[in-house]
This record gives sequence, structure tokens and C-alpha cells, in this order.
Amino acid sequence: MKYPNTKKLITEKALDYFSTNGYAGASIRQIARAVGIRESAIYNHFKSKEEIFLAILSEYKSKSLSTKILSDDLLDELDNPEKFLQDFAKRLIEFWNTPKEKKFIRLLLMEQFTKVGSVELSITEYVNELRAICRLIFSEMVKNNIAKKYDPEILAEQFTAPLFLIRTEHLSREGETEFEKVKEIVRKHVNFFWNSIKL
Repeated sequence: MKYPNTKKLITEKALDYFSTNGYAGASIRQIARAVGIRESAIYNHFKSKEEIFLAILSEYKSKSLSTKILSDDLLDELDNPEKFLQDFAKRLIEFWNTPKEKKFIRLLLMEQFTKVGSVELSITEYVNELRAICRLIFSEMVKNNIAKKYDPEILAEQFTAPLFLIRTEHLSREGETEFEKVKEIVRKHVNFFWNSIKL
């Protein structure tokens, strides 16, 4: 009998193993043991380890960053661009600091350029939506004479790349004190960035 949450539990436990041991280092046996089911029972839900891995990737591709980060109250801050960028970056870093997101980022870093089935894992794909959101924001700032007339694509890159690097650099370090340091570094980055582009 299939339990409705078993499939979800399998992908959660698989993410634990994939993010610590890599795709090749995780086994169906380990995942089944972590879920608390027989190895053969996994095949009631997934055909293979590859299918589990692809289900995890699909889940992350279907997540919309914009719905997680951009809320009406944040968009209301667009009148104060520096505050908007500070709060946007803070929410993004907090989102990247959730346990599942940290595991997924670790998995991406471990398996960058790994091809599973027909899918190649790519950090680029993971941050594409973020870049698109920032491109839109900066194109509006340039158009409305809030920011200097730079290419919005370059602005988006210059804003997002350091944020991802900061998050990645501190990924393995845990604790509230460490995360407070990360938020302070992010605050300084946004401050520097805004002072560089504002009119």
C-alpha cells in the first residue's frame, strides 16, 4: 500500500544523502533505511535512483523564487530603492539559509556538470530566475532615472553573483552567529552596490 507522504519522504531523505554523499555515493538501500521502508518498497514510488534524483530537481525547478521573495510589502518599498534592495537581499539570503535550500545548494555545488539521465545539474539554471527578476528591477530603475544608465543585465549579474558567492562561502558553517555575519556582509555588499549605481 502506498502512503501519500511516502513519496515526499523518499525525496527528502534522498536529498539528505545526495547532498552529503553525492549522486554516486547515495544508494537506494540507504534511502530506504532512512525512510523506514524495505528497499523494494521504494520501487512502488520510483523506478530508480535516477528517477528520485530527477524528482528532486523537478521540485526545485517548479519553485518560483519570485513568490518566495517578492511580496506586496516588499514591492511597496520600490519608492525607497536602497531599502528595497537591502530587504530583497536579506529575504533571499534567509531563503537560501533554510535547511532544504542549503542541502540543495550543497548538492548543486557537489554535482555541478554531472549529467543524470538527460539532465545536467547547473548552478546557472538555479540562479536564472533570480537574474531575470533583478534584470527587470534594474531595467525599471534605469528607465525611471533612479539608477545610472548601465545595462540591466550587467547590474543583475553584479548584484546577484556576490550574494550567491557569500552564501556559498558560508554554506558549511552553521549557527546563528555565523548567519548574522553573513547578513552583515550582504548588507555591506548592497550598500556598496547601491552607492555605485544610484543617481
